[in-house]
Amino acid sequence: MNLTIEEIALLEYVYDQAHRDIRRNVDVPANAAGSVEAMRDVARRLVDVGVCRLASIADDLNITQLGLDVVDDLRQQRGNRPARAAELRLAVIQWLYGHYLDGSTPQVADDFLTSNRSYFAGQPFSSIEIVQAVVYLSEKGFVEGRTIDQSVHLIQPRLTAKGVDCAESGKPVSEFLNPSQSPSGPTFHVKIDGSQNVTVGTQSNFTQNNTSGLDPAVLAQLVHFATVARQSLPSSGLDEQQQVVVEQLSQELEEEAAGEAPDRRRLRRLGDRLIEALTPTAETALGGMVTALGQQAIAAITG
Repeated sequence: MNLTIEEIALLEYVYDQAHRDIRRNVDVPANAAGSVEAMRDVARRLVDVGVCRLASIADDLNITQLGLDVVDDLRQQRGNRPARAAELRLAVIQWLYGHYLDGSTPQVADDFLTSNRSYFAGQPFSSIEIVQAVVYLSEKGFVEGRTIDQSVHLIQPRLTAKGVDCAESGKPVSEFLNPSQSPSGPTFHVKIDGSQNVTVGTQSNFTQNNTSGLDPAVLAQLVHFATVARQSLPSSGLDEQQQVVVEQLSQELEEEAAGEAPDRRRLRRLGDRLIEALTPTAETALGGMVTALGQQAIAAITG
């Protein structure tokens, strides 16, 4: 679920004030500028995506079960230090790539803190984390710049040709450094009258290096399920809001499964939610196959 920093901050405020009680009313606070009305606009967006609901005409909020799950997931993600470091390295690469395209150079790496990439799971990266990321990227040959008196701080950091290649590949830094081949398997194409082709079968171009101990083949199944769910949307018969939910859940499932340290419980939770979101399509030929694909993938998580 793609929430802005403001939305995450308000959702977490409601979460903390509600103490996990979905019936407890929480007043909408003022923002940093002292505007309650601006925060009410943020609150309405949270209601629109289903993580909160209006509790009264005074715009008090209740957190929903989905909202509790979202905050739990965010806070669990923040504790995943390998995933946090991997996200920061890629974010720094993409930030410097923007400067590369503009023909500009930031003065210091800490300028990254003012960019829109300086958050992980709604929480800002620290200056220390940024220094560590830049040092790592420099040692691996992605970033170069000037130093003073053997300091680890890079002045005017910029991408090397290798860094540009990494940015344009769209791959995480670890995957760019260590490309691997995943097992291939059979695929088949399903053509439903009046719809597009959707590829269903074993995912064949998934690569991943994970530290979670989960079987890469199982993670490949989950990524493939998420991809197929997304591919099937134009032919699903779901309304616009339902399609948005499927799109968001499939993206989150794919990102978690393809990450460096995927969490088994979160994979199961996201997979279950995605199957639930696809339930209205289960009676159709395509929907039934996509749902079955998801059920097989989720069952494989727990063996």
